[in-house]
Amino acid sequence: MESAFLSAFSFERQDSSMARDARGSIIDASWELFKEKGFEKTTIDDIIAKAGIAKGTFYHHFQGKSALLGTLSDVFDEQYREMDAELDPEGSAVEQIEYLNRQMFGWIERHVPVELLSAQLASQLNERGDRSLVNQDRFYFAIHRKLVARGQDRGEITRDYSTHDIVRLYAMAERSMLYDWCLHQGAQPLVGEPTRIVAEVLSRFVRRI
Repeated sequence: MESAFLSAFSFERQDSSMARDARGSIIDASWELFKEKGFEKTTIDDIIAKAGIAKGTFYHHFQGKSALLGTLSDVFDEQYREMDAELDPEGSAVEQIEYLNRQMFGWIERHVPVELLSAQLASQLNERGDRSLVNQDRFYFAIHRKLVARGQDRGEITRDYSTHDIVRLYAMAERSMLYDWCLHQGAQPLVGEPTRIVAEVLSRFVRRI
């Protein structure tokens, strides 16, 4: 019985892994196509062909093309995971938070057309939207909670506010800069005044020694 259970568990894990791989393939394919052809001109058939999956697999994960807009948060989180692996655990938490902001804003400016980011942000305001940007389970929030808590433990960041509140306010500052960038159709670089404003918000929580 034990071997049968382990065998079944192994199949369940394989099925789960395959499901994650299929979802990831759909997300990767869709955003490549959105960047290449634009959101409106990309069809579900285009995505299915590029991802190399069946139509039923697509609809198992997503209700339609518009549902993919929320997955830009997944794409962002993959970038945060890559950057997290490069961070020195002994480094300054404040400097690392600022580094993440500069690197991510620079990456968005280089790789995410402003019309796609605008569509994603607009989808978050829809009453049926998934609100993925503010999902506390995102890696974005995990890495920022980790760094803020580390900064508080080391005396870099104030304890006058909770870790949760500091991250919440900081995330609001980052989102506001992205919305502003989209409102101005990307007329100004994201790395510049926007990153300085975000750094200024963070500085309000830095302890003066």
